[in-house]
Amino acid sequence: MAVEPRKAVACILVRGGDDFEVLMARRNLSLRFMGGHHVFPGGAIDPTDGTSPVKGARDAEHATIIEAGAREVFEETGLICARGSLPDAQALRTAREELLEGRLHFHEILARFNLELHAEDFIPAGTWVTPDFSKVRFATEYLLHRVRDDQHEELIEGEIIGLDWLTPSEARQRWHHGEIHLSAPVAYALQLLANASLAEAIPMLARGTERTPGDHNRFEIRRGLTIIPLKSATIPPATHTNCIIVGEQKLYVIDPGADDEIELQHLATQLDHLIELGSHIEAIVLTHSHPDHVGGVEFLRERFGIPVWAHAATDEQVNFEIDRHLNEGDVLVSPGDADWPGDPDWRLRAIHTPGHDPGHLAFLEESTGGLLAGDMLANPGSIIVSREYRGDMAEYMDSLRRLIDFECKFIVPAHGMPLAEPRRYLQQQLDHRQWREDKIAAAHQAGATTFDDLLAASYDDASPAALPLARHSLDAHLAKLGIVLDA
Repeated sequence: MAVEPRKAVACILVRGGDDFEVLMARRNLSLRFMGGHHVFPGGAIDPTDGTSPVKGARDAEHATIIEAGAREVFEETGLICARGSLPDAQALRTAREELLEGRLHFHEILARFNLELHAEDFIPAGTWVTPDFSKVRFATEYLLHRVRDDQHEELIEGEIIGLDWLTPSEARQRWHHGEIHLSAPVAYALQLLANASLAEAIPMLARGTERTPGDHNRFEIRRGLTIIPLKSATIPPATHTNCIIVGEQKLYVIDPGADDEIELQHLATQLDHLIELGSHIEAIVLTHSHPDHVGGVEFLRERFGIPVWAHAATDEQVNFEIDRHLNEGDVLVSPGDADWPGDPDWRLRAIHTPGHDPGHLAFLEESTGGLLAGDMLANPGSIIVSREYRGDMAEYMDSLRRLIDFECKFIVPAHGMPLAEPRRYLQQQLDHRQWREDKIAAAHQAGATTFDDLLAASYDDASPAALPLARHSLDAHLAKLGIVLDA
């Protein structure tokens, strides 16, 4: 059962004019939630929040959210998000220390210094709910606040161990280089702020970010690597196919797998939002031919007028036109930001990985070290290798071995969440296949000579619901082993 999310607030603090900066707080590595990440100052709503008057607040809940945001900002940065004459720096620091030690409440500080909170100073900037698989969950209201010119942040180390003013583009560039870590909500806000003026970005920030609470419209796992999960006609336990968008200005759309009208319209809307930020779509790129990876191809081709690229063996299996054949070693490039010297391009290197499908391609994104694995593995679950769909177990296991040798930092499967420690996980998949194959061979040597007998002996750990899929796997292993069963 999913953990109930706690209500929280985060404040996007901005300063400056056209080249404005945002204040990023670096969380302590020891923290259970988002340890080591750069975040916007904020935190959970406290029972003491909501006791200060907030001019212009819609209701008590709105006032509570604003006070919580202002309190968290003061605790973590020393900045006051209120109107009125500020006391000297030492008086503010003393009050902050008393607040952090629990000897004083925030509403008492506001009253002591005759400061007022105004709702119009806190601009709504979206709501995000932590996905339900997380053991720590928050329903976070994001607010944008322009910092007063007459004060400066001050770090008191604790939960926060660093404060950095960065332009949104600089923050995203550092993320691209792996120098900082960002969560999906922070990356989303920075993407909008980096590619639009502040006035243009504000309404974009305020519009819905989730389809349902915790089900994000889209999320970046690293700069320029965006996942749009789409409900698809895939094989359980998977329910979605990850449509992956690579790049910022020039976009590659990998595996638009949905065929449902609602899902496809959702995908088109998210692509429209990226185009609104100055992007254009270069091509649809396919990992392979299966329906849960190609379902939206014709819709997107017609909607955006874009070509479709895939391996030649995929071309042989689909009923739509492939405009370009991709081969082993081909590199698809999406340029970095020309305004930032040394900003790396996104480089998708094609890796032919047959086995699940003859034309299967994985892609190594070289600037981030991300392996876009397609159906080479899933998280959770296992990939079906079926001769009925031109699968080949020997080729599949060889493809796993090849991928283990690549230098990559994380894996993005077509089904499920990204994975760290790529080599360990790929090796686990290979070891599991070899273990299963050894079990099949041993059962055959022990006298199981019919398909059903081998299935019962070799897949005795599988649930009854999984046995229909296990039949495909068994058949593929038998072909690899060269075992011909009795009629």
